[in-house]
Amino acid sequence: MDKFATVPAGALVQPQSFTLHVPEQDIADFKALLRLSKIGPRTYENGTSRYGVTRDWLAHAKETWLNSFSWRSHEEHINSFPNFKPSVEDPALGRSCTHFAALFSKKNDAIPVIFMHGWPGSFLEFLPMMTLLAEKYIPETLPFHAIVPSLPGYTLSDGPPMDRDCDVDDIARIMNQLMVDLGFGRKGYVAQGGDIGCFVARKLIIASNECKAIHINFMSHIREMGQEGPRDELTADELAHLERANDFTKSGMAYAQEHATRPGTIGLVLSSSPLATLAW
Repeated sequence: MDKFATVPAGALVQPQSFTLHVPEQDIADFKALLRLSKIGPRTYENGTSRYGVTRDWLAHAKETWLNSFSWRSHEEHINSFPNFKPSVEDPALGRSCTHFAALFSKKNDAIPVIFMHGWPGSFLEFLPMMTLLAEKYIPETLPFHAIVPSLPGYTLSDGPPMDRDCDVDDIARIMNQLMVDLGFGRKGYVAQGGDIGCFVARKLIIASNECKAIHINFMSHIREMGQEGPRDELTADELAHLERANDFTKSGMAYAQEHATRPGTIGLVLSSSPLATLAW
C-alpha cells in the first residue's frame, strides 16, 4: 500500500514513517508470562458468561495464544499499511510522538477524516476498512484522506504526562494539532469516533474551528440517580432501547467505575499479566 503513503503537499510537517518491530526478547518474555499464568479453579460464577468471562473460554484462549498465534504475521499485516509517528506539539502537554496509520489521497477535493478508536480497542479496528478502501480505489480516485491514530496512551503513541491528568480536552487538542500539521487545518476535516473516540470527536466539533463535522457510533446513556426524562414522548422502540441502556448501566458499567475511580490499581494489576489483561 505504499502508493497511499504520499503526504499531501500542503502538510506543515512531514511525518516520519514508522515500522513496527517488537524485539524477540519482548515476545519471549510475553510467552513466558503467559505460560506461567495460572487459570483459577472452576466456580459457579465462571461456569457461565452471565457473570463474565468463563473459565473454559480463558483456558482455550491461553492455549491458542501460546501455540497458534503468530505475532510476526500480524506485525507484517500492520506494516503493510502506511504508518507514521510524528512529534506533535501541545501548549499544555508539550511534545509527544503520536502514531497513526493512513491512506493519503491524491484527489484535490479529497475529504480528510480522522477515525478514533476507544477502549479496549486500538487503531487495528480500522484496518479492515482501510483494506476495503485500498482495494476499491487508487490514490487518484480515493475520496478521503483516512487518518487512523493511536490515541495518546494507547498502543503505539506516547503515554500521557507523569505530572498531571490527561483528559478528553487534552486528547482532542493533540488530535486537532495532528490534523493541522498534516495540512488539513485550512479547509477543515471530519472526525469519526466510537467509545472514547466519540467523546474526543464531540470535543473537537465544539472546541476546534478546523473540525467541520463529526460522525459517532456511540452515545453514552448515563443519568443521575432519580432523574427521569419525558417517557411519554418516546416511541415503543425508543422505550425498549432506553430500558436496555438502563440495564447496561446497572450491570455492565462496573469496569468503567473501576477505571474512573482506581485507575492506578487496575493499571498495575493488568500490566502484571497478559492473561489478566485479556480476561478483563
